[in-house]
Amino acid sequence: LKPESLVLKYSPPRGIQRNSVGAGMAEEIVADVEMKVVEEETPAEVAEEKVEEKAEEDVAAEDLAKPKEPEKPKELEEDAVAETRAKVPAGFVEFNSADSTMNVLTSNGCQVISSLTGGGFSYLLGGARTTVGLTSGRYMFEVKILELHSRQEPQGAAGRIPMPRHIVKLGLSQGDTSLLMGDNSEGSVSIDSEGFLQHEKTRKKVAKQFRANSVVAFLVNLDAASPNANTISVFCDGVRICAPQAIPDNLLGKPLFPTVTFKAVTMQVNYGPVSMAPLPFKCNMLSDAAQADVQAGPKASEGPCEIVMPVGLPEQGYFDWVDAFLEKNPGYTELSDRKILDWAHRSGIFKAKTPGAFSTDKPDMKFGIPLMDDMSVKKLLLHIAPTVRKSFVVTELKANLTADERKAFLKNFAGPSFKKVAKVVVGEPTADYKAKVQQLMIEEKKEKTLAERKKKAAEAVRTRLLEERKKKVASMKQKKEAEVEGA
Repeated sequence: LKPESLVLKYSPPRGIQRNSVGAGMAEEIVADVEMKVVEEETPAEVAEEKVEEKAEEDVAAEDLAKPKEPEKPKELEEDAVAETRAKVPAGFVEFNSADSTMNVLTSNGCQVISSLTGGGFSYLLGGARTTVGLTSGRYMFEVKILELHSRQEPQGAAGRIPMPRHIVKLGLSQGDTSLLMGDNSEGSVSIDSEGFLQHEKTRKKVAKQFRANSVVAFLVNLDAASPNANTISVFCDGVRICAPQAIPDNLLGKPLFPTVTFKAVTMQVNYGPVSMAPLPFKCNMLSDAAQADVQAGPKASEGPCEIVMPVGLPEQGYFDWVDAFLEKNPGYTELSDRKILDWAHRSGIFKAKTPGAFSTDKPDMKFGIPLMDDMSVKKLLLHIAPTVRKSFVVTELKANLTADERKAFLKNFAGPSFKKVAKVVVGEPTADYKAKVQQLMIEEKKEKTLAERKKKAAEAVRTRLLEERKKKVASMKQKKEAEVEGA
């Protein structure tokens, strides 16, 4: 019988009338018996409940065994207070044309920035610094990648194509340092679109990647009273994508210029005062900076730009003179083959050594990449140079010696906007130049001595390891011979 079909009926004893009270009692007893019978469980149901209880216990034990996910750190940045100090003039903050590489193009009041992509320029990095450097306070600016420039790789490329094809680096740099952040040089720190932070030769993953059509905010905190003092942060569409990263100590104490280094992209740049993607807290933008918190960068020359053509002899310190001149006059840009070679190296283009007779004046310019080997970069540079407000040093040792080649080159810089100057680097050098050359000779000798010491130390280690191995082999050989004799 099934429990649900079992029903017990109550019949009163003889002599008891089926009155209303008795009928009620009978109904209560019947209901009670029916309830008890129905509530009884079968062995199968009991076993199923035990299985379910065991499963719940296992899940609970597993949850206890799992390590708890770390809680997201609390945002320490606080809302900015209303600025009452004098601010920089409207429109003053932008990327500085006088402090950018020659392949950088700007439009719409420097709110759109891109780089040349013709020929080998598609492989070269471009860089630009803002017109103000930060000394204190907390400020941000935003960029948005509008376009990724694609290129068709020509056939027959034997060299290594630099990767990634597109890159954006946001960071800080000192005013007299390289514009190409991440080239292992001193004076800058950056976080790139791949999420890597780089300072000098140190490179580590600190952030998530950011891609095209995202609004990326770069925040600089130099507020000594803030818990995140002397840090940089990156936000994507208003969400933090990296923890605050400490600004290296060797960068502090000098004005730090917000800088972008990029390749094969077009970007929109927002200096403020209104952000495109608000952060979880209120933060003043770069164009709203207080004058007391910033220092102005170099300005483009208002008068005629100079075209300096050094004239010298081979093996007479010609390139040392050029290096000393550029060190004293950082506002000048060098036009030469060796500068293009250096630019390519800083952009991550690897060049294998090839046999042949080359010189500093005419170095090996073959990279194994057709668009670099066709010298299109040099040709395009000569067309661009007259259009920018820059002074140049034309470092061509052989070409500058002949009047015809000098005249042919200067045709590119016709008009009153340029002043042509020849510097004759022949004869008795100045005392400053002698001191500079002597210092270079001492440094070269030191480097050579250190290299020899390292080589001797490495050779000594190699010899020691070789002797230890010989002794070990001899010992094993003797042990085996003794075992054979004992057998």
